[in-house]
Amino acid sequence: MHDVLGFNMTKNGIFSTAPFLAAFVMIPVYNSIVDWLRGRLSTTVVRKTACVVGFTSTAVLLVVAGYISCDRTLAVGTIFAVGAVACLGMSIVFVNPQDLAPLHAGKIVGLSFAFSSVGASAATMAVGSLTHEGSTRLEWQDVFYLTALIHIVGAIVFLIFGSGKRQSWAD
Repeated sequence: MHDVLGFNMTKNGIFSTAPFLAAFVMIPVYNSIVDWLRGRLSTTVVRKTACVVGFTSTAVLLVVAGYISCDRTLAVGTIFAVGAVACLGMSIVFVNPQDLAPLHAGKIVGLSFAFSSVGASAATMAVGSLTHEGSTRLEWQDVFYLTALIHIVGAIVFLIFGSGKRQSWAD
């Protein structure tokens, strides 16, 4: 935000909270909608739909964010929207182990978080290598494209392999 949009570092910290504020507001809303849908559709259909909609919406908004010029309000609004739709897909990822294997959900989440922490470390290195020349808008577009691709791949994988059914090995 500093290099591309010219925010000073104090304001940058305030604006960086936008996605977290969006998640704080939207997670209870999404959870209520998903619970209502589960009363009408199968858990698998609801989980897959929410995950795909959340992840693909996030991917689209990230690509859009890469093309925003120096309009600070639009940039912060777009990142707020990214945080709002990303929590739809992520909330499904967090609750799905409880659907699959309630007795083993803690172990599944622990393993998932262990593997995802490797991804988080790799992400910081990828951003550093993609923005090493001066943190230009073109470099950040590459970061957004990569992040969007990861979300699309995640949506496709969950669409193909995801389930909301209790697994036979879970008892």
